[in-house]
Amino acid sequence: MLTQLENAYEAAIQKQARLRNRDITKFDREVSQSIFTAGLLAVEDSIRSVAQYRVVSAPTGSGKSSYAQAFAKAFIEVDPEGSVLFVVETIQQAEDMYGDMSALVGKTNVAVWTGAHDSRTSRDTIEHQHGFVPQHRFSVDDLANYPVIIATHRFYMGSRADKATVYRSKLRTLTFVDEKPADVTIFDVDTGLIKTVRDRLAEKHSSNLEHVDQLTTLHGYLETVWQSAPGKASFDEILQAGKIDLTWFNSEQANDYIASSDDQVKHVFGFGRALAKGFAFLSRYDEYGKGARFVGYEMNMPLRPGTILLDATADIDGVSLLVNNRKHVRVPRVDFSKLTITHIEPDLPKGYTVSGIIKQAKLAKPYAGWIMETIRQNSQPGEKVLAVVHKGLLDHEYLPSAQREFSNSYDLEGRKVCFINWGSGIGSNRWKDATAVFLFGEFHVPKRAMVGTSLGLREEQATASALAPFQTPNPRSSQLRWIREGHLCRHMKQLAMRGNARNIDGDGVCGEQRLYVTAEFDRLIQHKDRTFPGAKLVSQSKPGTRRDGGAKGLMSLLYSADALEITTIELERLTGISFQKNKSRYLSNPLIQKAMKDTGFTFVTGKGRGNPGRFVRCPQLAKAG
Repeated sequence: MLTQLENAYEAAIQKQARLRNRDITKFDREVSQSIFTAGLLAVEDSIRSVAQYRVVSAPTGSGKSSYAQAFAKAFIEVDPEGSVLFVVETIQQAEDMYGDMSALVGKTNVAVWTGAHDSRTSRDTIEHQHGFVPQHRFSVDDLANYPVIIATHRFYMGSRADKATVYRSKLRTLTFVDEKPADVTIFDVDTGLIKTVRDRLAEKHSSNLEHVDQLTTLHGYLETVWQSAPGKASFDEILQAGKIDLTWFNSEQANDYIASSDDQVKHVFGFGRALAKGFAFLSRYDEYGKGARFVGYEMNMPLRPGTILLDATADIDGVSLLVNNRKHVRVPRVDFSKLTITHIEPDLPKGYTVSGIIKQAKLAKPYAGWIMETIRQNSQPGEKVLAVVHKGLLDHEYLPSAQREFSNSYDLEGRKVCFINWGSGIGSNRWKDATAVFLFGEFHVPKRAMVGTSLGLREEQATASALAPFQTPNPRSSQLRWIREGHLCRHMKQLAMRGNARNIDGDGVCGEQRLYVTAEFDRLIQHKDRTFPGAKLVSQSKPGTRRDGGAKGLMSLLYSADALEITTIELERLTGISFQKNKSRYLSNPLIQKAMKDTGFTFVTGKGRGNPGRFVRCPQLAKAG
């Protein structure tokens, strides 16, 4: 069967190339081999009923989704009982994949189901809700009759998932998950929100008050927990035994509310279900015990045998360090030598974060103006630019909120600029022609959400012992560090790769692109080689930054200097750093050592009076990644 599958796979790859009128490159071959290996291993997992992910973390734009489709075609040809499910993020992606698969395997072998593809919904309703009506639509009950089907993450995680996971009364052999959703859903509520949702539902559904009664009971219990919780630890266990009956939150009626499109309703009822399972804890605002949130968590994706995860950042998101159900397949490495990363110091008032600034118009407007000016100074008229900013800047229209396509972009003195917010756009290729990408800020999540994510990944209940490692004021425990750093690196890379860098050539070299980031400089230096191997990093500090001194000032100077030599006298004048006192401390700092390696600087100790020590640059020693 192996030889037959190899031949069928090669034929499918060749057919894809003809349909797309493109040649198959050396890099294509390497990616296709990664998919083939993952497919074989997943088939074996399916036969043995082993539920784990075979992970293909080939980069964005490498063609992993296309070769997954080719493997699906080959597999159902060779194995008449074989079946494949593709799980994608959006309805548009499902529609696009259906078109590709129809051309590849024939319309009689593939079906797609989303809210827009439901044959039982009227065309007018679909047009109104989704803005288009697909040419081909199906009943959800049709899916079990097609060897290849396509559905969304949301459907796969829902109560009707069996409609997609069963083919001719048997579980589907293979499942390709294209770009993973969040592994864990966090339900972050307080008692005020529970009361608000309860009162709103009481007014709307006066004939049936069971759910209202359940929320009243939940609200009263959590108020008691908050008032009586012992100590002032950051996180507390919520004891239930003999104190409250939460079984209703596991009912079908409760599930209807959890599936609500109203986020407040969804989070309140979702928290109730999480608490019923022991997956919830109390989180205090600060070390003084002032204010509380109640955090519930649950795993999103059901893990089934034969699952292949196609995710460009699964190798850096930190999850594999916490769980043992991810088995990575070797993938080719991309050369990012055509990517230049420029770190820019954000123009923020002292003591403020971006999240604090966007809450005040008097601060948000100047910050938005600085963003516009930064884009203008670092791009050229006629250039296509993608800018990623915090959602509040778009919601309050401090920045243009509707320009998300280059066909309808914002005109900034001749530049075509699209603005999107952090957390959106992952998986999209609509900005693939952008030669400049700006990432303003970072996609931080609260510490309590990281705690919930860490526990949820291991499906561990929030007991006192499970919460104990997270009680320190800063997220320094290994688990939190892995989740925090992985989350930030994942979103930085995913959104950075929306631009021209995603256009990878036949030798595995990314497209030419400039990336401007305001992320924490230390983290950027630490993770650059792992995230963007081969990329060049430079610093564009605002006046006064280097005078702040310290390791950050020295690193900024090294990455931004044009000079071939910097004496310790010049160093002290520019940064305030005295090497006479602190030379060994700075030169032993791993990040300083990394900065020297990247920029080709070595330190030469001065000998004799009037001959100061100096950083000397040797361009041949510079290491891009």
